[in-house]
Amino acid sequence: MNINTSPLSDDQIELFTRLTNSLSKEQLAWVSGYLAGFSASGVSSESPEIQEPVAETNIQNTLTILYGSRTGNGEGLAKKALKMATEQGLNATIKSMADYKVRDLQSEKNLLVIVSTHGEGVPPFAARELHEFIYSKRAPKLENTTFAVLALGDSSYFQFCKTGKDFDEQLEKLGAKRLVPRIACDVDFEEAAENWLKATLPAFGDGKATAKAKPQFRLDIPVKVSVAEKKPEAHTKKNPFMAPVYEKISLHGKGSKRQTLHIELSTENAPGLDYEPGDAAGVYPLNSAELVGDVLAVTGLNAGDFVIFNGVEKKLETALHRNVELSKITTDVVGRYLETYPNKKLKKLSEDTDKFKEYLDGRDIVDLLQDYPSEITAENLIKILRPLQPRYYSIASSPKAYPGELHLTVGVVNYENAGREKYGTCSTYLSEVEVEDEKVPIFIERNPGFRLPENDETPIIMVGAGTGIAPYRAFVQHRELAEKPGKSWLFFGNRNFETEFLYQTEWQGFLKSGALTKMDVAFSRDGDKKVYVQDRLLENAKEVYQWLEEGSNFYICGDMKNMARHVQDTLVKIVEKEGVMTKENAQEYVANLEKERRLQLDVY
Repeated sequence: MNINTSPLSDDQIELFTRLTNSLSKEQLAWVSGYLAGFSASGVSSESPEIQEPVAETNIQNTLTILYGSRTGNGEGLAKKALKMATEQGLNATIKSMADYKVRDLQSEKNLLVIVSTHGEGVPPFAARELHEFIYSKRAPKLENTTFAVLALGDSSYFQFCKTGKDFDEQLEKLGAKRLVPRIACDVDFEEAAENWLKATLPAFGDGKATAKAKPQFRLDIPVKVSVAEKKPEAHTKKNPFMAPVYEKISLHGKGSKRQTLHIELSTENAPGLDYEPGDAAGVYPLNSAELVGDVLAVTGLNAGDFVIFNGVEKKLETALHRNVELSKITTDVVGRYLETYPNKKLKKLSEDTDKFKEYLDGRDIVDLLQDYPSEITAENLIKILRPLQPRYYSIASSPKAYPGELHLTVGVVNYENAGREKYGTCSTYLSEVEVEDEKVPIFIERNPGFRLPENDETPIIMVGAGTGIAPYRAFVQHRELAEKPGKSWLFFGNRNFETEFLYQTEWQGFLKSGALTKMDVAFSRDGDKKVYVQDRLLENAKEVYQWLEEGSNFYICGDMKNMARHVQDTLVKIVEKEGVMTKENAQEYVANLEKERRLQLDVY
């Protein structure tokens, strides 16, 4: 815009510049035509002159961004990397590992791998085929490939970021050239990942790419510009919504020694909290006053001492209550503790993997400080501890059935370890919140790998134990409101029929309405012989296989180490028997269900 000759005021010029800079090429063309219309109605103006955006890209500067993750964090980073790479003039493309043709690997020139690790060293399903391929005899030589790896993981696991490490090491063994060292990002990954991408992406290509210029245009038209009010900021992990608590109900019957809660939260007028059945809610908890008191007692520190956390000064008691992990200790915490306060016995323990794993399991920071004491300062304590992380719960409601609400199914965790009673951080926090008086900080964690079929008529088989039933409540609520819902079959397991049949009356209502076609239950502690959901599957093997042959989706939600593994093994047995095939062919059948996204898991 020619500012010297413009009849606009400085404020108008600023508003107009902000508007035009936010418009796409198509929107600018429309606006120019709209403004030109003022000429025909007697408004004197010069026709707008629009120059094409300048884009200068060397065709050799190609970059393939491959991502593989379970929850969508990897996909989000990959999209961010695509935007950044494109702005720098790279000819970048983005692909999910689940859809990537492994034979294309040999032709890649520049490769950015963004991959997560699920649990203890397990590749996410999306990355599994490519992960297996690069270790196979069919893997090509990659002397002409340059690569970089961004690994996502959780340092509370011993096999931290193992899948990313696998890709990084194996690509190099295949002859590819590592552009920059691999980055291993913990659960609080956003800032570290973005900084690494900013430093890494310019290194790809031959150095001749230039950043795309912003569109240039000259508009000398006196016109009033109406700028819309700024939309409310969407609620995200960095900006959680403070959700009012509508309801909190115990789902266990009288006499139960355990506790599972149904919690209803309000999400009205909360941008960014739209969700689909299968998604999870991230909840930021607070550490209990009791545990904070134990930490202060074992260290002898003053609750009123001031510390710095994330650049903000606050009282030690506040930081322990709100900002750092206390209920579990991880390898990185022990590592920082040893660096600051060397201890021969603890160092020796940390070098024995099996004994170290056993020690960490179920222990908290109080145990560590009691067993291996030191004259720790408040400042060092806060530096050694991990930031307090959100906990994730499968959403137990359909937004169609409960608009403006979000329901959770929360198993309250408590156990004894090392001579002390221990409590789950978030489940205890949620069990103590007051209905209508308190608000819970939440955000939505997308779970694109656990979704209802696009076609409502597709049959579904759902298998879950304990709180693993939560997403199925959302599934069935959603299907009940569909015009032509397909068949649905629920297998549910827990300990006792009388005290732990979660949402029993609701399932009975769904069976009566037809929203749920069949339901089989397994209560492991009611009889002399323990019965689990996989046993009920085997009892119904013929019909289960028939549903699969009819195109049914098969869902598993619950404990990864035990229930989910046993259910998958049982599924192979069912296919082998009822399909009259070898075990190898049955395994391939089940693997194809995963590839077709008809077998979906939400496990923890």
